[in-house]
Amino acid sequence: MNYKVRYLWRQFLDQTGYFSKHNLTPLLLYAIGLMFLLLGTALLGPEEIVQYLYTIVGLMAAVWLFSMVVLNRNASFYKDSVVKVNYVPLYFRMLPTIIFQTFIFVMFTVLYSAFAALVVDDWLINIFSLLYYTILGVILIIPFILLFLTVETPNLGKVNVLVFIVLILSVPVLYLPESIPDVLENILSLNPFYYVINSLQANAVQLAWDIDRLPHDILFFAQIIFLYLWMLEFYSKMKFNLYQFRKKRQDA
Repeated sequence: MNYKVRYLWRQFLDQTGYFSKHNLTPLLLYAIGLMFLLLGTALLGPEEIVQYLYTIVGLMAAVWLFSMVVLNRNASFYKDSVVKVNYVPLYFRMLPTIIFQTFIFVMFTVLYSAFAALVVDDWLINIFSLLYYTILGVILIIPFILLFLTVETPNLGKVNVLVFIVLILSVPVLYLPESIPDVLENILSLNPFYYVINSLQANAVQLAWDIDRLPHDILFFAQIIFLYLWMLEFYSKMKFNLYQFRKKRQDA
């Protein structure tokens, strides 16, 4: 266990040491969002700031979830890392990127709320709800990280763009849930990504978790159980396929 902890700590500290341009891209996007929010505090009123806060938290939550998938693919194929799954489990290799990206996302989400408090009176984000929904996001994204590791295509960049566009369109970033028909909202709300991102947005505008959201939690965890049953079923097969894929890349 000690060598795994040392590996985790070393890889967490080395996140900017390799693929630094990619690993720091989410950080740059979060910072740009913060700059626009700071500019907005001088130009916008309280209501407009709250609307901007809702949108920016949703957008950055999508960036956070997407970045954990894409960046873990880079990390998994770094220096024969997939070949070494025998002594460092594949699921353990995902943790440094997940922890690093989650840390900076939570930090900037708190900063967004702090800057909004410069304009809006008595404004304070609920930290416990923020951490709760962040943990749900991490739990949700792990099976999709494993799935994306098995994707073999020469047009991976185009696939990344397409996946991100679909993610943005399927969650309330470019629109408010109240602005779409109820039937469409009910359908979209079945998407676990919709639930996580919309919950982070709602918490950012002082709508923290309460007992009324319990049915949504039950649905979310039912979907998570299904995803993890699938993940456990195909985990060993995934490791073998990744090993074969890496060997083909070396031979090429």
